[in-house]
Amino acid sequence: MSMQPFPVLKGDSLFRKNELVYINRSSELQEYMNLMHKHDFIEIVYVISGSGKHIVGDNQYETSKGDLFIINYDVPHGFFPSTEGAEGPVVYNCVFMPQFLDASLFSSLRFQDITSSFLFRSLFPDSTSPLPDLNLRGTDFKEIGVLFSDMYSEYKEMKKGYCDIIRARLIELIIKIFRYMELVRPKVILPKNVELVNKAIDYLKHHYNTDIRLEDIAIKSFISKNYFCKLFKDVTGTNFIDYVQKLRIDEACSLLRNTDMKITGIAMQTGFNDMKFFYEVFKKITGKTPGDYRRG
Repeated sequence: MSMQPFPVLKGDSLFRKNELVYINRSSELQEYMNLMHKHDFIEIVYVISGSGKHIVGDNQYETSKGDLFIINYDVPHGFFPSTEGAEGPVVYNCVFMPQFLDASLFSSLRFQDITSSFLFRSLFPDSTSPLPDLNLRGTDFKEIGVLFSDMYSEYKEMKKGYCDIIRARLIELIIKIFRYMELVRPKVILPKNVELVNKAIDYLKHHYNTDIRLEDIAIKSFISKNYFCKLFKDVTGTNFIDYVQKLRIDEACSLLRNTDMKITGIAMQTGFNDMKFFYEVFKKITGKTPGDYRRG
């Protein structure tokens, strides 16, 4: 695509005073229909009727009712009819600035992958690399369409507390978008998540014989305990507790083979304070008791 200048739609020209959200139907911004343009805000677009094509940067999509797009900052895009003279798609637009959402609201959810997705890198910028667009084909029209319809009505009617209701609906919408993403996109383990888990593993290998607390490891990684568990399982294929126990039993096996230490001493040396539990874990992992293992 040639590097032509595109008109830039500014949030300041759309937002009401002291607001950071704007919701409309495409027919309400006629001057931007059938026109490639950029904007300085995040835009979630939902096709409610008609069909046509959606050009986003260098990509072109055939689009119809139920399709959903997220367009990030400074990305040229536009909806067009499939053929000249035909009616193009009719869409809902939900436009907002990152500040409209309190990102901490997501901290307890398992959807924390959003912090490394292209959409929420606008909320948590960590890269200047170009960000892709999102295209979800044929979502559940009733489920997603109702959310857009509710937000649109609240925005138009401006009843008391309407911004709070829109914010709540938008959070629900984003969560459901990521549910759809989980269904339609293969799981990708990001390099930074692999690095984070590898650092944790390195720590475990040097401290396996201490009182390891999952909460402490997560804090060192600056993420929640639940999300750390999810990342650890994604990267290693095993859960955190099983991994720690395997590390300890591997070392216990080495000590049984290569030293004359008493079994009680080996248990303590490898981080087990409860002999009964040590025997249970050892038998579970090796299929033998410590004594049988030492005897070969």
